[in-house]
Amino acid sequence: MVRAVRVKSHWFKGGDTRDPAQVATAAAAIVWRTGDARVKSLRSARFEIAAGADYVNALVELLCLMIVVADRIVYRHEQGQWRERFVSALTTRVGELLEDSFNDLLGPLPGRSYRQRFIDRLNLRAAEYADFAYRDDGPEFAFLRHFGLQVAESMSDPDDQRWALDQAMTVEGPSCVEVIEKAMRGLLGLEPKPARKREAGE
Repeated sequence: MVRAVRVKSHWFKGGDTRDPAQVATAAAAIVWRTGDARVKSLRSARFEIAAGADYVNALVELLCLMIVVADRIVYRHEQGQWRERFVSALTTRVGELLEDSFNDLLGPLPGRSYRQRFIDRLNLRAAEYADFAYRDDGPEFAFLRHFGLQVAESMSDPDDQRWALDQAMTVEGPSCVEVIEKAMRGLLGLEPKPARKREAGE
């Protein structure tokens, strides 16, 4: 069983206007932890995702989805330079996390780095997802189906590929969207910070 990712998406001090780089740094940590949790979810559903290239490929598709979703959410509320700076900083930070993690676990790649390959993949996916609608209530069916196809193609086992589309569309994709929607509402100050629970005796 995969534990739900605990999302801290409200600023300790409220009221201040946040720089896009600050928001991106906080969002990157949530995107990274959620991506790792959803790969574990796929593994717990008995999909064969071996450590190494299979793991990286599945994780990258999840990371790309969440960055695109974060961008769509920001687009509703922030335009122009703020949005551009946010997406650039978010992409850079997630790429750094990927690079640091897999350089340590698997060793550096020859030629282009994990970070550069991730950015190349994200640019490709962002252009593809641009063809699909993302409404106030979330992504349209075709958006999630495209994500499911990419996750399925990232798997090396033909049997897994047949079942992964449904798992990605109905479980992993919606779970990622739910986490990022909640996180971005908090980070952008679109919903009030939850009241702290009073300590016993106060």
